[in-house]
Amino acid sequence: MKLTEKSVAVVANATSLLPNGTHTVDHLISLSVDVRQVWAPEHGFRGQQDAGEHVEDGRDPKTGIPIKSLYGKTKRSPTDWLEGLDWVIYDIQDVGVRFYTYSTTLSYVIDACVEAGVPLMIMDRGNPNGHYIDGPILKPGFESMVGLHPIPVVHGLTMGEYASMVYGEHWMTATENEQWRTAFEKKGGIEVIHCKGYSHNKVFKEFQVPPSPNLRSIEAIWHYPSLCYFEGTPISCGRGTDAPFTRFGAPWLDGEGYEHRFTPAPDHGSKYPKFKEKQCGGVQLSQDLTTAPTEIDWTYLFEAYAYWKENATSEAPEFFNAFFKKLAGSNELQEALESGMRVEEWVNSYYGELYQYKQKAYEYALYPHLGVETYKSN
Repeated sequence: MKLTEKSVAVVANATSLLPNGTHTVDHLISLSVDVRQVWAPEHGFRGQQDAGEHVEDGRDPKTGIPIKSLYGKTKRSPTDWLEGLDWVIYDIQDVGVRFYTYSTTLSYVIDACVEAGVPLMIMDRGNPNGHYIDGPILKPGFESMVGLHPIPVVHGLTMGEYASMVYGEHWMTATENEQWRTAFEKKGGIEVIHCKGYSHNKVFKEFQVPPSPNLRSIEAIWHYPSLCYFEGTPISCGRGTDAPFTRFGAPWLDGEGYEHRFTPAPDHGSKYPKFKEKQCGGVQLSQDLTTAPTEIDWTYLFEAYAYWKENATSEAPEFFNAFFKKLAGSNELQEALESGMRVEEWVNSYYGELYQYKQKAYEYALYPHLGVETYKSN
């Protein structure tokens, strides 16, 4: 597909780089593509905003191109943003976890493109957690920016595959409208530019910059699906330290097994870290993994909750805040913890729905995957 002299909007951030380090926006301009707008996700176009921080509209100082925020006043681009556009291009490195908001942003972009009849091109990238699928499925009524669709925590999809599933399953309002879908597909629909050489059977870690300020290493990305639930509890995931998402702790965690110490302080990844300037007891996970995880490790959460339940004092506030259920995607994880369910029982409780999701995911696979052949041969 030639984009020369086409009018486009680019959904991009600091990860939108070619192998030689050139930013996708700069590359498109060099090819005489008319880049009219940049749409910025959480953390902003240059990736400097804190997690959850409001991202303002602006103008790129290098190119002068208007930057419109998809993590500010609106999470979905209004149709007037798409007027006069020939294509919208999405190029962002994701980490393959449901509560990572870049995929939710992509869903809203799909919705806007279908309604406006503007085709969407996805510059696909490998998924560093794309070698496995795990976790409970998000339930109706728990949709939010950290989870919009009935997919598991580790969904096993590239963004090209994810977009194909969102569109194919009619998960966004506009995708349910046959008239809009027909017009959208006549213009080009969703075109995925495949990631050369990628396979779900191999672990992908060939990205050039951290995908967000607090996922600074491949180890943090691999630990992220197991630790992020702590964001909905009175436990820190290490924001405001030199190794976020490879450690967790709290001032009230000081018993056996929680001997590691760290003290959060404001830094470029967290202006207002949990437990700022307070020493936390906790756990330091490996920062030099030689083997990538192939499942979520629920023991950190279950053991920390058990410790809290046994040792709760005035210094240890209520374990769950309102954010926990959004991250979990249902009431079920909180209920499992409160009931004293064992980790093995918890995993078994969602195994059936996870298996059904895997069959659906294989139908949308764009890259080699052991499960695809297994599914097709049965």
